Amino acid sequence: MHTPPRAALDHVPVVDIAPFLHGTPAQRQAVAGEVDRINREIGFLVVTGHGLDLALLDRWFEVSREFFAAPAEVKQAVLAAPGTHHGYHAMAASGLAAKEGETAPPDLREYFMVGHLDGERLATTPSAARFHRANRWPSQPAGFAAVAPAYYRAMEALGATLMRLFAMALGLPEHWFDDKIDRHFSVLSTIHYPAQKVEPLPGQLRAGAHTDYGSLTILAPSDAPGGLQVRSLAGEWMDVPYLRDGFVINIGDMMQRWTNDRWRSNFHRVVNPPPGSPLRPRQSIAYFLHPNDDAQIACIPTCVGRDGPLFEPIQAGDYMWEKEHAIAAAQPVAA
Repeated sequence: MHTPPRAALDHVPVVDIAPFLHGTPAQRQAVAGEVDRINREIGFLVVTGHGLDLALLDRWFEVSREFFAAPAEVKQAVLAAPGTHHGYHAMAASGLAAKEGETAPPDLREYFMVGHLDGERLATTPSAARFHRANRWPSQPAGFAAVAPAYYRAMEALGATLMRLFAMALGLPEHWFDDKIDRHFSVLSTIHYPAQKVEPLPGQLRAGAHTDYGSLTILAPSDAPGGLQVRSLAGEWMDVPYLRDGFVINIGDMMQRWTNDRWRSNFHRVVNPPPGSPLRPRQSIAYFLHPNDDAQIACIPTCVGRDGPLFEPIQAGDYMWEKEHAIAAAQPVAA
């Protein structure tokens, strides 16, 4: 009997990963198969059943709001040094669309980034020291320096779980990625998209269209107007659904390369609030999972395909360093 081909995804699917965490081998493999299909087509999904404490997420949202509402001097005191991630990044200081070669005004956002909590210990080589350094903690609010590490650790654990799920989805042993992410240089970003009291410039968004350039991203959005959109195979923008207990997961450029283009690193953006809601701010919290800086990003054995590897092997740190410097060079120079 002929089975008609499955239609291309026209939405961002929701996947309950509880059967992968607690189910039978068949149930675990079913989840892995679904994740493989989604990552081939759209590279975006919303996961539930992850077991993360939502009270911790709420607390991180709360202290983040308090930080962004703090006086300018509090934020400027922890401004990220040029060429680094760790610390505060000021409003409209850069535009994500620039990394795709687009000319657009800077994004309407400010954010604070946290690096590996043991970064100083891991900076044992010049290569590793490019990404690992001491975190900077603001003086306000009082709970920031306690809540941020707790949430980072929770994301580390969820990220490791997702990489095991990804390994099974790719037909690899479940723990294939473990020794490639045990000294990772992942970063956590808490992002504030403020109320728009002034009309944005033509083409200006909260976050311009871009792809992420790591292995995977774990995003916790807020339920506010002006949200995340992802591009469909037909080239149309689709809203990513908000679920109270859902995390948005997407593939980055490095994972697309690692999988020999089997999985898709997809374009996404954060749009401005609709008419009638310009004074509603928005928050998001993103964890960007990057492998060890010396992890070899070479074609995964199960992804070779008929044409062989499409990319030369490269160390993860070198790949990221090249990407970040290209992005920095593409940013418009302030007048």
